Amino acid sequence: MNLRRPEVRDSKSNVNTVDASQETSSEQMKLREMQLFNWGTFSGLIRIQVPEAGYLFVGPSGSGKSTILDAHASVTTPPKWVDFNVAARENERRNKDRNLLTYVRGAWAKQTTDSGEHASQFLRPDTTWSAASETYRDSAGRIVVLAQILWVRGKSTNTNEVKKLYLILERDFDLHELKFFAEHDFDVRRFKFDLPDAFVRDEFSAYQERFRRLLGIESERALRLLHKTQSAKNLGDLNDFMRDFMLDPPDAFELADKLVAQFSELNEAHRAVVDARRQIDTLKPAHEESLELDSMNLRKNELEELSSGVDKYKERQRKRLLEEATGTLRSALEAKEQEASQLKFLEEASFAELRSLQDQRAEKGGSLLEELQSQVEAAEDLRAKRTSKRDSIFEAYNGLGWAPPTTAAQYSKLRDDAKSFVMQAQQRELELGELKYGLRKQYDELTIELQRTRQEVAVLERQRSNIPARMLAVRERIARELGIREEEIPFAGELIEVRKEDASWRGAVERVLNGFAQSILVDDRLYSKFTAYLNSTHTGERIVYYRTVGQPNSQRVVGSASLVRKLTFAQGAYAEWVREELKSHFDYECSDTVHAFRAAPRAITIEGQVKHSATRHEKNDRTRVDDPSKWVLGFDNAAKLEYFRRIAFEQVEAIERLRKERERADVEVLVQRKKFESCILLSNTPWDEIDVATSLVQVESLQKRIERERQSRPDLAKLDEDIKAQADHYEQARKSSNHCAGEISQLTGLLKGIEHQHTGLREELLSVALTPHQLEGLDARYEKYLPDLTVEKLDNATTQVVRSINADEREVDGKIQNLVHAIEDRFQTFVRTWPAEAGGLDAKMASAPDFFAKLERLVTDGLPKFEERFLSLLREQSEQNLTRLATQLENERKAIRDRMALVNESLATASFGQGTHLVIETQDKLLEDVTAFKKSLRSALSNMLSLDATDAEQRFVVISNLVKRLASQETKDEVWRKLVLDVRQHVEFIAREFDKDGIEQEVYRSGAGKSGGQRQKLTATCLAAALRYQLGGQDRAMPRFCTVFLDEAFDKADAEFTTMAMNIFKTFGFQMIVATPLKSVMTLEPFIGGACFVHIKDRKTSVIIPIDYDDSTKRLKLSPGEGDGPETPAS
Repeated sequence: MNLRRPEVRDSKSNVNTVDASQETSSEQMKLREMQLFNWGTFSGLIRIQVPEAGYLFVGPSGSGKSTILDAHASVTTPPKWVDFNVAARENERRNKDRNLLTYVRGAWAKQTTDSGEHASQFLRPDTTWSAASETYRDSAGRIVVLAQILWVRGKSTNTNEVKKLYLILERDFDLHELKFFAEHDFDVRRFKFDLPDAFVRDEFSAYQERFRRLLGIESERALRLLHKTQSAKNLGDLNDFMRDFMLDPPDAFELADKLVAQFSELNEAHRAVVDARRQIDTLKPAHEESLELDSMNLRKNELEELSSGVDKYKERQRKRLLEEATGTLRSALEAKEQEASQLKFLEEASFAELRSLQDQRAEKGGSLLEELQSQVEAAEDLRAKRTSKRDSIFEAYNGLGWAPPTTAAQYSKLRDDAKSFVMQAQQRELELGELKYGLRKQYDELTIELQRTRQEVAVLERQRSNIPARMLAVRERIARELGIREEEIPFAGELIEVRKEDASWRGAVERVLNGFAQSILVDDRLYSKFTAYLNSTHTGERIVYYRTVGQPNSQRVVGSASLVRKLTFAQGAYAEWVREELKSHFDYECSDTVHAFRAAPRAITIEGQVKHSATRHEKNDRTRVDDPSKWVLGFDNAAKLEYFRRIAFEQVEAIERLRKERERADVEVLVQRKKFESCILLSNTPWDEIDVATSLVQVESLQKRIERERQSRPDLAKLDEDIKAQADHYEQARKSSNHCAGEISQLTGLLKGIEHQHTGLREELLSVALTPHQLEGLDARYEKYLPDLTVEKLDNATTQVVRSINADEREVDGKIQNLVHAIEDRFQTFVRTWPAEAGGLDAKMASAPDFFAKLERLVTDGLPKFEERFLSLLREQSEQNLTRLATQLENERKAIRDRMALVNESLATASFGQGTHLVIETQDKLLEDVTAFKKSLRSALSNMLSLDATDAEQRFVVISNLVKRLASQETKDEVWRKLVLDVRQHVEFIAREFDKDGIEQEVYRSGAGKSGGQRQKLTATCLAAALRYQLGGQDRAMPRFCTVFLDEAFDKADAEFTTMAMNIFKTFGFQMIVATPLKSVMTLEPFIGGACFVHIKDRKTSVIIPIDYDDSTKRLKLSPGEGDGPETPAS
């Protein structure tokens, strides 16, 4: 399309304007002018005059239409909601390619840099500034100018470094007036001098609060709705839209916050009641326990009184029992003395008869027989002794393996043999001792060797090195202390190995390199730490180490028979150093013959002889040259490990052999010692000490003589029988007499003892009278012992009584202690829980009167006052806060319906379709949480005037639970709080389309399932209704602020839908500023008062082409031409 327009120039140089005024008389504040300076692809200053009837921005995509509308959004929308170029992005919410920086810098493209990155191209890459202003005017001439100035320094591309100021003036304003700001290096203080009548703020909040008051915009929500309207193409969910953009946040939240805030006073009053009750509950049991404690102390005093009377009571009982025992013993003693006199007479008579019979026997030869019988008994005793000694001697013979002798001559010969064996046995014992010592020494030495071998095996199994275990242990300790790995300080021998084909030379090579192989290699970077540690530490070993500083390759060539050629080297940091060191100091020729050995300057033989120089030679045969136990070279130790395992096995076998030999030696020593002891016994025992036969002959001879003597005296047998019978009779009489005498002696002793005890009675105890309590109490405790009580049992009975009293005292003491602990624990709980109320009292029994005085005050005065105040506050806050909250929720619910009725009145005057209009219906939602919340409110408010203590407590719990949830920061409670307090969520909105007869044509819950045009029409209608609701107020027919921006709002709608939507906006009294593609121009022309064509050149310079407007036809004056009309670039 080619557009032509008359040229209109501003009075100021280089500033082009679009003048399309079409004034209407109204008190509404309408946009009359827009100014932009260096905004996006518009460079310089551009001024657009806007007619009252509205304005149209026409142009292709990407020309800059949305850039102009985004300037409006930046000036009037809180930054937290600003979203640039939304209409073009539609659903691409995350791809936000425009921001304040891109508009200030004038970003126009992204190009690939030399590094391959995509970088924005800017029209203004250095320090620059931008500005935008809008002038609003009503028919009375009142003017409000809103402006924003932005600047960025240097070449910064950081959005956060864009600075901004907001301005409000109440007069005509030209952006040229801001030149001073850039000229003074963006010094904000200059506004006081160069623009003193401007209201200047750097925060949007104060700025928007002022301009909303000047323009008649009641809420910040209206600004958000206006911004959403600018880019709205799809309504989405109707309920979300109505709640977010049409309905204000309910005041119930503020009342709930007040309820939460003021609840603290009620909570404190309730806490005072609870604390008072808890204090009473804490101290009251202590008071009851104190009464019980008094009872226990009284009981303790009674027991102590009993205990103090035990000794006096016991002494009285002792005196009584002693007196009773004395009388009893005297009667018994008199009876026994009479009995003893009779028994003594019978004993003496029996003894006289026995002596008479014994005299008769002696007269008839009885003395000779008694003498012979004594000799027989002596001979029998000697025979027994000889028999026992003979048995011991014969056992010794058996131990020696000798036959027992039968004659004195044989025994004499064997005694000589025994003496000879004793002499020989001493020498053999010495030999066996030496043998055992030698075996033990070998066993111990071999055991130690085995332990060392096993240690070597263990070390070799842990790691691959052939270096001795003690040296490896030292290295491990050094590495640990230095904090490095052992591999960082290797032994030289771990890096050297004899080639397999030269294995026969290994023993000789090991002799030469043994010392060097056990040297530690230290890297130069570790040298300082290594030397310092070694210098301060006693390792217990000889440590040789090399500082392996870098050394140049000597290029030295060794001979083909050189020891060095029989070696291989491990790869690593030290390999080259080791190779060069061996070339320099160990280039020994390996000589196969002694002749070659003598001829070489330095050489070794396979037998291990070493020639160090022309004069110094060495052959160290302390170990065999082929003994691998001393080898230290090699990358791994498999061969050495196998060798030591074999040695360990052989040592175990040798130790077992030695053990068996020691056992045999021990057995031989025991046998030899046994024989020695037997021979000693034989040597020291003469024949007559074991001559049993002679003793038998002597006994037999004496017995025969006794028999002959008896036969020659036949009367003695009868006399012996009489003597035996009389002796028995006498013995019986003597025993009876002695027994009676013993009883008399016993009774006499008992009587003396009692008399002694009687003299020992303690008069100081007997002289003090017992108290009635002591007498009664001790009688009761001794009662079970009295029936068989004696002096002897008195102490035991008293002990039991004392134990019972002590047990009772311990029980009482335990109860007293428990009661004291319980009372003091309660006092401690009181002090810990209520330190202020405790007033510095100690939680001890000494403070009990003060605590119980507090208890008395709490019961009689404190608690009733606290309860009275709690009930008063409960009624007061319930009426002030809960009632207001419940009323507010109901009022807000009613307000939604009232306000929707107002909106529907407006919708009824605007056609939605052909002969139809929309009605937005409000329906209550059944929400369980909301129902429960309202029920809780009613429960907390019911019967408030007739509350008793129990009801008040229950009512407080209800209120407390509500407040806790309302104040909770947990996510689930916050969601609940928003649900129950936000009345907007208690209702559901449904848009119904009715015809003129009131018949429903369509139901809309959202734009889902509708065509693009239908969605845009529904969106426009609901937006118009929402704007009317937010901007119109309840007492005005038309909104005071009425300017509405739409960006490509009708790109998917046909002409009919577009006309209907615009009619709705016009019906509601809005001034429409629309950006649209070319296809919608003709439909939108009747609803505006002017237009311009937005064009962009070279993709980076936007200009406008004004279009004249014919008020009579309400059409733009468009005429085809050969080319575009004159452009109006920004100046």
